Amino acid sequence: MSTEKIIYSCHGAAREVTGSCHLLRCGDRHVLIDCGLFQGGREQERANFEPFGFDPASIDVLLLTHAHLDHCGRIPKLIREGFHGRILATAATRDLARVVMLDAAGLQEEDARRAQRSGRRRDEAYSEPLYTLDDALHAMDVDFRRKLSRVFHRKVSHPFVLQVSSDRG
Repeated sequence: MSTEKIIYSCHGAAREVTGSCHLLRCGDRHVLIDCGLFQGGREQERANFEPFGFDPASIDVLLLTHAHLDHCGRIPKLIREGFHGRILATAATRDLARVVMLDAAGLQEEDARRAQRSGRRRDEAYSEPLYTLDDALHAMDVDFRRKLSRVFHRKVSHPFVLQVSSDRG
């Protein structure tokens, strides 16, 4: 009897309740569960600008559990950095996530303009918004699907081992 490893890594919402982002790897398949924005103080804001702990282009599927900003807020960044897979979500989640991401992009652009005018942001890396309205609009062009069965073309009928790791402590 063969054993296949499912490797879980946490890239957000570890020891905190914001920035949900969890990666499952099983063989050559990579499923990201949520890609949320870190919210809170400056430290959390800076975490949004850090590189992902994985290659966005390697992700086959993003499973969006619901449309709260801390679950969908970094999807435009994920796409801008190379994700070309499918996003699985209910129609209601997809529609609400669209509104949430567009709203967040507008707020980020306005905050960046205000910070640039006032000279508040001295750190060059954070003087631009995390993503723009254009990025958020482009995120809506990604192929949304509803069924995981199209992603995994085989049934898992043998035992598996779950290996857990975390890059966020």
